[in-house]
Amino acid sequence: MHKGGFRLDLNWQYHNLSRLVHGDDYVSFAQLTERSPEAAEHGNAEFRASRTDTVARYALTDLTEISLAVPYQRITLQVDEDDAHHRDETVDGLGDIRLGVKHFLAFEESYQVSLVGGLSLPAGRLNKVTAASYLGHDEASDLGVTVPTHSHLQLGTGTVDPFLGAETVLRLDENWMFLGSVIATMPLYENRYDYRTAPSATFLVGPAVKVGKTRLILGLFAETFWSGRDRFDGADIVGPGGVFDGTFGVPNTGRFEIALRPTLTWGINEHLTLNLGSRIPLYTRIRQSADASDVQLTEDFGFFVGLSYNF
Repeated sequence: MHKGGFRLDLNWQYHNLSRLVHGDDYVSFAQLTERSPEAAEHGNAEFRASRTDTVARYALTDLTEISLAVPYQRITLQVDEDDAHHRDETVDGLGDIRLGVKHFLAFEESYQVSLVGGLSLPAGRLNKVTAASYLGHDEASDLGVTVPTHSHLQLGTGTVDPFLGAETVLRLDENWMFLGSVIATMPLYENRYDYRTAPSATFLVGPAVKVGKTRLILGLFAETFWSGRDRFDGADIVGPGGVFDGTFGVPNTGRFEIALRPTLTWGINEHLTLNLGSRIPLYTRIRQSADASDVQLTEDFGFFVGLSYNF
């Protein structure tokens, strides 16, 4: 955008998730039960998440723009059997707001390079959970304590989290281009409920092509996503049967994933642009340890729809 330019984006995304045991294979609940005793405690589950982002961008100069992204999220969990850990739930509301800055280091006809950065601000709903909320039923029985009824569904992190990244566009000719980006989020401290979200990073790279003389652009990108394991730094649990350390890596968090991202962009007119896309995971690694057996939800597929309007 040129100095003084303003753009408004409205983006919607939907994600469907299912259960995995450590490794790469999508498996049924019956197979989970055979492979991991922990799976039997969780029951079968369906998990769906959608998010609508309203993003405003303003160009301070020809090379620098600022942005404000406000998300609205809806998360639904459906289970076959209720227990202290899981039940049918739906939470929706505002997510964490992102303030960003983008500055072009180079803006030439054949290539562009930019840096992006900003802060994620804690606006999403949190649930207070204790260390006992992470106990398995067998562990709780051995300690002689009761697992409290709780919810792990969150709409935010509860912390101010910085993010930093870079983007590049290389134009090969009047139709073909090559795009790449990397962005990392780096939480620095735990929230008021002793929970600390892990660092994460996304790398995206791939070609895009303009279709003839049309306003259509097709893209096919490879995405690599990494997230560390969240931490809980709570008080130790003391029961008649012993003591459980209240500081630990949170189960069902952290993964390495490679996904395919096909996209379609249509410039409807000089002001309005339609963006369509999907996310198809090709490889998922839940833990680094080969003998781990954690049960975790991971994405089956995702859809993206967006509209951009340049004023």
